[in-house]
Formats: sequence, structure tokens, C-alpha cells
Amino acid sequence: MAGKFVGEYCGSKKDSTGNITETWKITKQDLNHVSIVFFFTNTYPDGSVIRSKYDIYISNVTVSDDNNLDFNNVFVADQLEYSIIGKAKLVNNTLDYDITIKSEYNTSKMNNKVYRR
Repeated sequence: MAGKFVGEYCGSKKDSTGNITETWKITKQDLNHVSIVFFFTNTYPDGSVIRSKYDIYISNVTVSDDNNLDFNNVFVADQLEYSIIGKAKLVNNTLDYDITIKSEYNTSKMNNKVYRR
């Protein structure tokens, strides 16, 4: 089951500060789990481009029978522990996700579609 998610995905969206591009790299861990590395690149109206300082690495993401990735994981970035909760549904070559990332300092709700390259 996990093998169908393997690949590199890319998506983007605009907000008030410019354009945000995200890249996800998914690898198979075992039949029911994948690992995901993702990062963001911001392009600002003045043409400057800044890639996120840290890649986010999440292991043991559960694959369910209905083409979903079920996030209920913990990861560390910049010496802070974060939890990530939510789902990503694979339809054809598109992952449509809705996740929440929390640290002791803030909560970020994120949703978007990323497309397999």
C-alpha cells in the first residue's frame, strides 16, 4: 500500500507576501508506513527567493486502505518538538492535505494540493 505514495510532489499558492512553493519527497518505510521530507520556498514581489531553513522530516506516517496518509506524528526542527496531525488523500497523482502543526509556541493549520512530478 505505501508504495503508491512514493515520489516527489510539488505545489504552490499565493498569499499577501508572495508565492509559496512546497516540495514533498515521500519514501516507503514498510507496507503501511512512509517517511516524508518537505520544505518551502518563498518568492517575494521584489524577486527575492528564500528556502525554508530546515527540511521537515516525518517518519512513520500511516497509510490507510482508502488512499489516505494519516498524520499523528512528532518531529523536531530547530531544537523544538512539533506535533503534526491530519490527513492527505491521494487521488490519481495529487495529494490533497489538511494538517495542523503545533509547537509549544504556535499552531499552524495548512491545506493545499501537491502534485506528483
